[in-house]
Amino acid sequence: MPLKAGRPKIPMSTESAPSAERRVSAQPTARRRAALVLARYDATSAAPDGIAPETFAAACLLDSYEVVADLIGVRSGIAGPAHVAEMLWPGALHLAPDITVPDIARELSGLVDEVVVVPGDVPDLPGLVLAKLFKVLHRTDIAIAPEHGGRGCVAIGVSLPLAEWIPDDAFNLNQNSYARLGVLAPRRSRCALAPSWHRLRTPADVTRLDPGLEGWEETRALLGNSTAHGR
Repeated sequence: MPLKAGRPKIPMSTESAPSAERRVSAQPTARRRAALVLARYDATSAAPDGIAPETFAAACLLDSYEVVADLIGVRSGIAGPAHVAEMLWPGALHLAPDITVPDIARELSGLVDEVVVVPGDVPDLPGLVLAKLFKVLHRTDIAIAPEHGGRGCVAIGVSLPLAEWIPDDAFNLNQNSYARLGVLAPRRSRCALAPSWHRLRTPADVTRLDPGLEGWEETRALLGNSTAHGR
């Protein structure tokens, strides 16, 4: 799957950046990173009238995956059913659809130093949100990017090996556990916040998609076709 023209990757390098919007400076030592889309958090419930929920969810999943696949220096992947393999770039990870984040951490520990998970309903998520989340992981155990206007998360990142103080139920992307983790953490600095973004959970959420952002081509095309056919 080729990188789409006009959609530059978000780098994770240590070189100086001419633009903070395009380039993000990371920590001095190289970190091995992975970012995975959890396909079970899908956008079927957000499908607008006239679009089959499964078709809409598939478009959002592909666009959500391309967000993580566009990050330079980050190994991408999807935890989902067998058919998502056709979405993956060469060398990407394909994990079981029901794998938990603690199990992902155990499976990837020793292979990567940091892992971020996102839901499959964030087609227009800016890569910069994930870049900022990765940037804080070298100095904390867990970082959360909250769902704007909702109770969930658009991303959760952890340093590996997974810190023992983090409970297994803290990784539900439909529930923001930041406040609880702040109480459980041995030090407040062991839990961090990243910028928020929206998710597509209801048909009304589709209006939050930012037409000015590059990317989300599959979802954009699907919505455009639906509008045209509905005229």
